[in-house]
Amino acid sequence: MHKIGHPSTTICKVAKEEDADLIIMGSHGRGFIKRALLGSVTLGVLNRTHIPVLVVKKPIS
Repeated sequence: MHKIGHPSTTICKVAKEEDADLIIMGSHGRGFIKRALLGSVTLGVLNRTHIPVLVVKKPIS
């Protein structure tokens, strides 16, 4: 499936339309202080949805 739009808003919208039980997001862990552990898209999804979100963080190599 390919959608166009703001990533975090689109992810939340599709998850709601598909009646998802869980959203799984990857996070590289880069960013500024507020995003020290999460990427901006992951943080946006966490702030926009009531659906549980599982965040998988890539280990620092």
